[in-house]
Amino acid sequence: METKEFEFRPAKETARSKSPGGIVGRLSNFARNKARHSLSEKGSNSVGGSGSGAFERPRKDLLKEFQKCKEAQEQRLDLSSIEITSIPSPIKELTQLTELFLYKNKLTCLPTEIGQLVNLKKLGLSENALTSLPDSLASLEALETLDLRHNKLTEVPSVIYKITSLETLWLRYNRIVAVDQQIGNLIKLKMLDVRENKIRELPSAIGKLTSLVVCLVSYNHLTRVPEEIGECHSLTQLDLQHNDLSELPYSIGRLTNLVRIGIRYNKIRCIPSELEMCEQLEEFIVESNHLQMLPPNLLTMLPKIHTVNLSRNELTAFPAGGPQQFVSTVTINMEHNLISKIPIGIFSKATRLTKLNLKENELVSLPLDMGSWTSITELNLSTNQLKVLPEDIEKLVNLEILVLSNNQLKKLPNQIGNLKKLRELDLEENELETVPTEIGFLQHLTKLWVQSNKIVTLPRSIGNLCSLQDLRLGENNLTAIPEEIGHLDSLKSLYLNDNSSLHNLPFELALCQSLEIMSIENSPLSQIPPEITAGGPSLVIQYLKMQGPYRGVVMAAGQ
Repeated sequence: METKEFEFRPAKETARSKSPGGIVGRLSNFARNKARHSLSEKGSNSVGGSGSGAFERPRKDLLKEFQKCKEAQEQRLDLSSIEITSIPSPIKELTQLTELFLYKNKLTCLPTEIGQLVNLKKLGLSENALTSLPDSLASLEALETLDLRHNKLTEVPSVIYKITSLETLWLRYNRIVAVDQQIGNLIKLKMLDVRENKIRELPSAIGKLTSLVVCLVSYNHLTRVPEEIGECHSLTQLDLQHNDLSELPYSIGRLTNLVRIGIRYNKIRCIPSELEMCEQLEEFIVESNHLQMLPPNLLTMLPKIHTVNLSRNELTAFPAGGPQQFVSTVTINMEHNLISKIPIGIFSKATRLTKLNLKENELVSLPLDMGSWTSITELNLSTNQLKVLPEDIEKLVNLEILVLSNNQLKKLPNQIGNLKKLRELDLEENELETVPTEIGFLQHLTKLWVQSNKIVTLPRSIGNLCSLQDLRLGENNLTAIPEEIGHLDSLKSLYLNDNSSLHNLPFELALCQSLEIMSIENSPLSQIPPEITAGGPSLVIQYLKMQGPYRGVVMAAGQ
């Protein structure tokens, strides 16, 4: 599961600060982006002094800032990104502050006087070099949000466990190895983010956090999750991906408000059947574990699931549960397993299914009812053992992307031409000897990849592909390129490499005005002067322009 990020940044001067409750309910990609807008990026009106200091970045006079804030009785102070190394003690006089932001500075410690800002609700300290916090922070009895991401903490500072008013706590990107049992003191906590640390275990006291809505613990070294997690009844998101878990606790089933659970990239061998009690789940993403099967009817009992990702496991068959398990599913990804058969009728109720990925399995054939998969827009069957593509492929009228690379296909059915919405067709690494004339009906096709086959000739109808931008014909047995290729006005990339019997190119190729990339390596092109081919594709195109009958047309188009 692609776990989304939470945002906590000081609002702009003209904007109204958002409440912590609003923050918990809102997701963004902020935390992945270290490049933040800052005061220093906007420049400064201060004048540099003489001598060597004249060329240093201007710094704010903190005492003046404090005085200005005090006189105006501002409740919000943003001192981010101005290379502060220490905070002067007069900050204690700013008792009216409710929000203080010190992001992206060079702080290694905080003054004890910060504890006198008793009205603080938000304290932002991300991207500093803090290794500890002063005990005086325990006096901040109104503090609701504390951001300590990107610091150098090796443990959760003990004072944090005393700030019982906390609702949102960010500790991502530190070096924390353990979370103490005292975490249970933070009974108002709604969001806990300890991702990207070195935590091996969560304490049983986590179960006391009954107000917790979001718990993010990915990219750590967890080997187990305590049973007490089941007491966190308010949880809607639980992110455990990229850890060392071999199992989940049975109590997971008590998290009946859970909408998303992230368990990708662990070592889980079985999913507890109790998970079927989490009926609010919208995504079932268990990619890259060691699952050989799922509990019977598990997906059937989760009626709101729209995304199923079972990729990179050890499944030998589809989950037991029949067609009903995919009624609400929009996306199914089961790539990189050991599945040899698609059961007939398995998608007969999957009327919302648009994306199906069965790449890298052991499929030798497709089911007889394949033609009923009419809602699918993207189908990936690459790297299997398919020898035949059924004629019923034509019934997948909404198909836009079809990937069949690395199979054993020897021919394409003529009906491929009926896929009028097809934009991308990937047939690399098969055993195709021909391409059907009907390919020319695919007016929306932008990408056609047929490299690494046994193709000798192309149909003239290739020139009808008016939207084609990327054509890959390398590593085949081509003896000629049809002159109709000159009709491909949108063509940008053309790969003709490694065709050992290709001795010439049509002059019409010079009419492809959009062509930007052409590969001709290891194709003899013996009927073109060797000094031309030695000069590379650009010189070859120039030669075709100048020597061919279309010189006037090409020159006029280029003006």
